[in-house]
Amino acid sequence: MNDYLRSLKGRKQKWFGLKLPVKTALAQPYLHLMLRTLAPHINGIKVGRLPAPIGLTEVRGRAGGAGFYLVDPFRCEIAKEFYWGKGRRTEAEDAFALDLMVELSRDADVFLDIGAYTGVFTMAVLAANPAAVAHSFEIIPAVVTGLKKNIARNHLGDRVSVHLTGVGKPGTTMHVPTGDGGSALPSFYGAGMDFDSGAQVHFTCLDELLPDLPPGHPQVTVKIDVEGAENDVLDNGRELLGTLQPDILCEVLEERAQPAALMRILDRFDYHYYLVGHDHLSARDEIVPDPHLRDWLFSMKNPEDMRVAGYPIT
Repeated sequence: MNDYLRSLKGRKQKWFGLKLPVKTALAQPYLHLMLRTLAPHINGIKVGRLPAPIGLTEVRGRAGGAGFYLVDPFRCEIAKEFYWGKGRRTEAEDAFALDLMVELSRDADVFLDIGAYTGVFTMAVLAANPAAVAHSFEIIPAVVTGLKKNIARNHLGDRVSVHLTGVGKPGTTMHVPTGDGGSALPSFYGAGMDFDSGAQVHFTCLDELLPDLPPGHPQVTVKIDVEGAENDVLDNGRELLGTLQPDILCEVLEERAQPAALMRILDRFDYHYYLVGHDHLSARDEIVPDPHLRDWLFSMKNPEDMRVAGYPIT
């Protein structure tokens, strides 16, 4: 087994051990004041990747007209974006994707957050829809701790079921790191990665969730961010897809996606494909991973239905 943490890519992501001390230095009060002043004016810098001040305990975010809190922005990669973005995600396409999911879930009964990280989509959807409940799935123990802190801060404990579980092929297991992630809570681990040691995490599937959903025909929306394992998630959820026909916001990574297989899964149910842009959706006949835009919407609604509903479509 090749341990991802010891691989060249894994070590590069941690700057070969330098990321934590550099980030900690830039988060100190005096250096951070200079960083905060200068960074927004330097071309080419994505400020959302820079650290938040080390003493900041929480940030307030906005999406779809509703507000929520995210804790520990020094450790949480998403919370620090809201710090730098003054309550919004710093990249336009990410902010639009969050607003889109909130709007699609406005009347939902259940939101499924698969690959929840620390739960920004869960917090935003439930803030905007006080009648909805959520099931949030995350495989990294340290990240689940952060997710639970956000749930507690937003007083959503009675509305969110947290699952330290993967979603994909039922019966699958994998080892995941049990440390704190170093410089930040990790957001890029997925089912395709190998780790020499850690906690064993089990996988469930979408169809096994059906008994836990409200009776009848609940309205369900789904967000999937699983670092290239979305085909396993959807292929093992055929009953849920066919019965409930949820709108699905899904990350599709150019370097990891298998779009032909993904389309074979979705075409069984007559889903339409929309690439999520900076401020609009682009209807597509095929899923072709984009080098710059990661998110896609899969919906039973055709482009005209989406336009009538008020969504910006090209």
